[in-house]
Amino acid sequence: MQIQHNQTLWLNLANPENKDLVFLQDELKISPAVQKELLGFNKRPKVEEYDNYLFLVLHFPVFHEGTRQTVPTELDFIVTQNRVITIYQNTNPSLEKFFDEVKNNNDLQANYFRSPAYLLFCILDRLVDSCLPMLDHIHEKIEVIEQAVFKGKEKEMLKEIAIVKRDIIDFRRTIKPQRLVLELLGKKINRFFKQAFDFIAQEVIGSEVRVWNILENHKELIEAIEKTNEGLLSFQINRVMHTLTFFSIILFSLTFIASFFSMQMVKNLLIGHPFGLWIIMGIMLADVLLITILFKRKRWM
Repeated sequence: MQIQHNQTLWLNLANPENKDLVFLQDELKISPAVQKELLGFNKRPKVEEYDNYLFLVLHFPVFHEGTRQTVPTELDFIVTQNRVITIYQNTNPSLEKFFDEVKNNNDLQANYFRSPAYLLFCILDRLVDSCLPMLDHIHEKIEVIEQAVFKGKEKEMLKEIAIVKRDIIDFRRTIKPQRLVLELLGKKINRFFKQAFDFIAQEVIGSEVRVWNILENHKELIEAIEKTNEGLLSFQINRVMHTLTFFSIILFSLTFIASFFSMQMVKNLLIGHPFGLWIIMGIMLADVLLITILFKRKRWM
């Protein structure tokens, strides 16, 4: 799929095979090493400058509803003096939506297709901004977890907290390395096109910084909620342990009293006494009351 406007071409290649990229070597003299990277997965973002093109590798988060997981998706760029080529192996909904919007709107084409460099930064700015709805979704989940924690659902929220933390970790792993790459891209673009694009490069970097700050805020929030949840769970466990200890002590003391009065010598003293049974029951009741008063005063229950 492609869009041509103002002598600028945007070629969008989704999940291409090796035969689909042959034209890169024929027309643009792309090196075999770069072409090989276009078909694989690069674990780190980078920007490389060649004589007649720029090669850019970036990663953007994509949220999958089925697995409830944010997965980094690689997006490769080949930028020449008259074209921008986007290449990706896995679906990138934000890029595809932006491409469709521009393809059917002449006003957007006139605005974005001023030059390949300007188009590149417009694409990047749109992709960075597409992270904001995903961050809003994470924020909504954090609010739901926070409310549930204070409604007595601490155990149920353990898994939900872990899922949100996993999303934030994946987001951080995707976003953090890209700021330096974008700053380096701004310098290489100016040199490659012999024209200053600092104004729009700084806008993209500013969007990246905004996304990172929101992500850091979410990270601090979920960690604070996790600590609160752990504190409430510990309090509940302590209450249960105090209750079990209370009943264990009572049971032990009653067992000791029953064993004491079952001794032959004590039985001989109580045999024939009209209130023998009541004496034993009274001692046991007094023992229970004494232990209860002790626990209340110590605030152990």
